[in-house]
Order: sequence, then C-alpha cells, then structure tokens
Amino acid sequence: MTAVTIDHDPCLCDLTALYALGLLDDAGLEQINAYLEECPELAIEMAELEETVATLPYSLELVSPAADLKDRLFQRIHQDAVQPAGSSLSESAPPPVAEPLASFSFRQMREAVAAARVLMRQFSSGNRLTVRGRDLDWQPYRVPGVSVAPLYVDLARREVTALLKAEPGAVYPIHRHAAPEEIYMLDGDLRIDGEVYGAGDYIRSRQGTVHEPSETVGGCMFLVRTSLDDEYF
Repeated sequence: MTAVTIDHDPCLCDLTALYALGLLDDAGLEQINAYLEECPELAIEMAELEETVATLPYSLELVSPAADLKDRLFQRIHQDAVQPAGSSLSESAPPPVAEPLASFSFRQMREAVAAARVLMRQFSSGNRLTVRGRDLDWQPYRVPGVSVAPLYVDLARREVTALLKAEPGAVYPIHRHAAPEEIYMLDGDLRIDGEVYGAGDYIRSRQGTVHEPSETVGGCMFLVRTSLDDEYF
C-alpha cells in the first residue's frame, strides 16, 4: 500500500487515522512516535483504531463474479502468453497513472474509521443498540464548523442516522438527496431554502431534492437520517 505524504500541518486525528490504515510516510511515523513519547496512553487508542480498520472489509456488500469471468481471465492469460517477441505490455497499453490524493482524502479516511467504529458497535450490540451521550464519537465533517456523530449505519439501505452540530455562521453547501432525508431539530436555528427552523421542528426532504446552501446564525444541533450517497456541489 502506498504511503501518503502529508503536504499540510496535520492534526493528531489525521495521523492516527492514516497510521491505522497503514498509509503514514516516514515523516508521519516520526510525528506519531513523538506524540507517543508525550502521551503513552495514545497507544491504546491507536490499537483500537487498527482493530476497527480490520473490520472494514466485513462491511462491504458481497458481490458475485460474472459468469464468464473465468473464461475471460484465461483468454487474457492466453493472449499475454502468445504476445510477439520484442513487444511489451507498455506498447499495447499505457501504464496506469496514479491519481493525486484530493485535499479531502484525509477527511474520507477519518470518516471510514468512524464508520468502522459504528459498524463494530452494531455487530456487538445484540438485540438492542444503545449509544450513551458520553460515548458520542464526534468527527469533523466535510463542511467547516460542522461535526457529526454517527449513531447507526444501514449498509443495505445506504442510510446513516447521526447527530449533527454546527457552529454559529456555518454554511452547508448545495446538495442533492439520493433518498428521503429526515431532520429533527434539537437546538439552535437552521435556515433551509429561506425557511428558518428551530428546536422541535421536523423537516423531511424528498428523494432528488436539491437544496441551496443552508446556514445557521447562532449554531444548531439536530438528529438526521439521510443517504450515504447524497451529492454535494
């Protein structure tokens, strides 16, 4: 697996997430070791993160291979075996080009670790899933000033139930709902398409709805159930 070179001043959550995923470069490993010298207790959390990341493959939906996959594979092997002398694969097809990591790759990695934690909690919850307020796992969201605490992830329906809180002045970008979204306001104010909502208000948006930027003046917190496949612009 290719190591990631961090081109900005990383926070500890970036480093621990990349460490758990096995993507830290030498400079990142030196920083983690420095943190461990100052705070040995960090090793316990990092071990838990590694254990959590190990569960990620079990969260994937099983996919059956195509019926003709075996025939196509052997056909390709035969074509490579009878390739004319002097020729190479590089002559018949250009080598793959590594795509640069986008700036939000670190956010995606943190979200993957957070999602794995939620899934592991679900798998071990038995007949009842309980999340205590003191155990909420708040994570920075894709929007500055916004944090999210996942409560339940339904991979079959591609839905997530979570708590979301926004600092005063936070603005949520234009987005399209891949499935119906439900919001129950717990605190503060939230403006959606010109309408202001407050504590106790319930908002349900239909599938395919496109919202203009939403914002909060004084900050807010709400419970949301939404799709994992919403599109952001």
